[in-house]
Amino acid sequence: MKDQGRRVYLEVDYKDYNASALMGDYLTNFSYTDNYSGKFDDLQITLEDRKQLWQGSWKPHAGDEIRVKIHTKNWRWEGDNLTLPCGKFDVDEVTFTGPPDVVEIRATSVPLDSSGRREKKTKSWEKATLKRIAQDIAKNAKLTLAFNFSQNPKYDRIDQTEQSDIEFLVDLCAKEGASIKVSNRKLVIFDEVEFEKKKPAIYIVRGKSNVMSYSFSWNAMGAAYRACQVSYQSPKKKKNISYTYSPPGAPKKGPVLKINERVESQAEAIRVAKNRLREKNKEFGKGTITIAGDPRLAAGITIYVQGWRSFDGKYIIECAKHSINNGYTTEIDIRKVLGY
Repeated sequence: MKDQGRRVYLEVDYKDYNASALMGDYLTNFSYTDNYSGKFDDLQITLEDRKQLWQGSWKPHAGDEIRVKIHTKNWRWEGDNLTLPCGKFDVDEVTFTGPPDVVEIRATSVPLDSSGRREKKTKSWEKATLKRIAQDIAKNAKLTLAFNFSQNPKYDRIDQTEQSDIEFLVDLCAKEGASIKVSNRKLVIFDEVEFEKKKPAIYIVRGKSNVMSYSFSWNAMGAAYRACQVSYQSPKKKKNISYTYSPPGAPKKGPVLKINERVESQAEAIRVAKNRLREKNKEFGKGTITIAGDPRLAAGITIYVQGWRSFDGKYIIECAKHSINNGYTTEIDIRKVLGY
């Protein structure tokens, strides 16, 4: 008989075994967190265990691979069937509590047996580009690199000091204006500005969209920086290198971000000024919206928010958390796009 009901369900492969029905029988809570840049995606699966099955022969082990998809059927209207592939994850924490007996499985998108995640290293990179560094780190982390960044800065020397490979690469990419994501066994480096230019994929309209809760905030300092000034006295070239960057449409009055950072050329000063201004101003204009579950909401897509007056505008999703617990909800952390 054809099922016409509206429903959400999980497709779960555990160590290449289809565990969808098995986990569905014991599932009490599920969440998938899709992070945009600099943080790992993760899964949390909570199962009731009164029969102590998950404490015995079904006990999860560190490094077990989990693949999950979220399916919706007849979701917004009859025939509206959507799928959200969450990707591949490695189990990295298991917790048993009770009574009643419950097991919580946590998993992360970075392979557990890779050295790039936890091992602290101190090393120097010489005559290396950002892409080459990323290639080496991806290989060590057992990930495939997807380098989708238009620039490829070269470094005479750069030091990694008591950091894991991934931590070091996250910091380096942030300084260069690049974003980094680990998902489905891929290490992806991409241009955040290009993502912000894309047309809004979804409109969230107050009173029309199924919004359950919301919050918006501005930084306590009151206004974003209108410009960034980089200055550095180069001992190598024995001259002062200075550059001030103001984005298009910046106000004539307001605070200027002043940076004293090593740069070896005017071109590098320009790049640093733009990147530091973006990093600071990204902290202004943030929000969180919880909406009835929507598989279309993913980290990195742009949306348009309407109906909150001064908070209206185009935003980018920094984090999307999809939760199934007596219903399906999606919570998104968003920030306003900068336009430069």
